Amino acid sequence: MANTAPCPQSNSLISGCSFTQFLVNQEPVYDKMILEDIRPEDGWILHVDQGTFQAYSGVQHTLDRFNHVWPNVTKQWTATVAGNCLGTPCDKVEHYITWGSTRLVYFLEEQSWATPLLCFDQEMHVTHAREQFRQIIADILKPATSAIWSNYLRKRVAQYAGKQWVANASFGQSGSAFTYSWVVVGDEEIYIDCTKQPISKLTPQMLQRRVQPLMQVGYFGKQPFKDMPPMIELVTDLETCWELDKLGGATGVGGTPSIAGNWRFEQWDATTKYWKYNFSGSIGNYVVRVDPFQLRFNFVGVVGGNFRYQVVLPYVNQPSSGAGGAAGLKDDVNPDYERAQYCWTYLWHRKALQVLVSDASPVNSEMPFSSRNFGGKWQFVMDNLGADVNGQPVENKRRNKGQFIADFKQAVRPQYTELCELIFHKREPACVIVVAPCNVDPGYPVQTYTSDPVDCTGNRIVD
Repeated sequence: MANTAPCPQSNSLISGCSFTQFLVNQEPVYDKMILEDIRPEDGWILHVDQGTFQAYSGVQHTLDRFNHVWPNVTKQWTATVAGNCLGTPCDKVEHYITWGSTRLVYFLEEQSWATPLLCFDQEMHVTHAREQFRQIIADILKPATSAIWSNYLRKRVAQYAGKQWVANASFGQSGSAFTYSWVVVGDEEIYIDCTKQPISKLTPQMLQRRVQPLMQVGYFGKQPFKDMPPMIELVTDLETCWELDKLGGATGVGGTPSIAGNWRFEQWDATTKYWKYNFSGSIGNYVVRVDPFQLRFNFVGVVGGNFRYQVVLPYVNQPSSGAGGAAGLKDDVNPDYERAQYCWTYLWHRKALQVLVSDASPVNSEMPFSSRNFGGKWQFVMDNLGADVNGQPVENKRRNKGQFIADFKQAVRPQYTELCELIFHKREPACVIVVAPCNVDPGYPVQTYTSDPVDCTGNRIVD
């Protein structure tokens, strides 16, 4: 019903009733700009050597390795004699040195991923379908490949690490060596069961204790001091990186932090400013790579005589509200990931292992099977799309149905696994320190901020 109330009259104001609106007003008005979530990308795959697992060579390969043998240098030296009828000058006493070899076995592993079915006849009427599919391909599917690969590598690097330590008072010795196994719930690796429990954060002293042992197994090559000081790649979280840099351990009464008393590898200089190197830099004899999505855990309890920890992921998914269509999913930062107190840090070397992606070369030129990619490359498929709601094969004679799929099939070839070590330690967000001001609270003095002008009589002109 139209508004029939009388318009108010005024000598100085024009009433709104004097203006009549007959124009078209289309609401709601949508912004032409559509926002997109921004997420950091994983990067583990860039730090691991890659190769090819040859086709038609089975699913399991055997790798042989020649081993080094150290001579028994404790043997006594004897004085040389050249007199008449002395000793056996032409028949020497010989000390033996021998050699050996090791045989390793590695195998293919696989995962496959897919999106929901898509219908072109439906998508072609959606106003921003082109923009959103560009975002789906560029910012969801491709980063998903990196995330899947990186998490796989985090697990396999830990699995094949030559040494596995927990952070405790006997770090680097037999008292801190541990083993673990994944606990599978359904088809998910949710927990790890460990033989020992970390009780400390990672400290500079722990890192110092691993330099000499890694040098002895060849981390720095045959001539470790030839060109530059020996540097080890440390892969850890940002908070641990900051603490190693700024705290340097604890000494003195009450555990007062002291850099000079604990960290004596190299000079502290501008290379510790990680932001110049994508949150990486150097600390002592370590080159630091910050892993934004490292594997973190929360302690569950003792199960079957082992210490059980639950995996905590950096994001959690929840329903989205939808924007003109059905509700989907959106990820959100997981606050439990920031608060998680246990994590895996690695001492890493590129020669430790190699990832071999399965080859899919044709079996015969007369048999043109579809070319496959097992490195996680997403492709759009429109054939053999599964079954419909009635259990019947999905009919697609109009070629208007399809989905994205990606296949992963690779093997990890352990090479120089003694150059890689896993450290299971505690961590936490930065500790908040409350600093009170030293001055007395001034209270609330009356404030006047008027900017009204003054007229000829000395009175303020008030608007």
